[in-house]
Amino acid sequence: MQHINIGLLEKTFHPLRVSLGNRRPDGGIVLTLADTTNVPVYSRVISSKEVNSPDVFGRVIEDVRRELSIRSGSLSTEIKKQLAENAGVMPYIPA
Repeated sequence: MQHINIGLLEKTFHPLRVSLGNRRPDGGIVLTLADTTNVPVYSRVISSKEVNSPDVFGRVIEDVRRELSIRSGSLSTEIKKQLAENAGVMPYIPA
């Protein structure tokens, strides 16, 4: 977990408070975001594979940011349009 920059996480999720739990037996950690009164508003297990790769961890953090944006309704109209256009499941075409 040496590549995890808590300061950067705090800046990324401000004004939410960032907490990373102790390493779990499976190697993962729990990311918890709390409001200013310390009430948890988001929690997610980050697997050991995600924790151990700086690139993958960065993508996980971007996914969390995106999910929070979606929940709060603060996505731009263009992004909402792109998400709606790509929301379908691709059809399966047997070979």
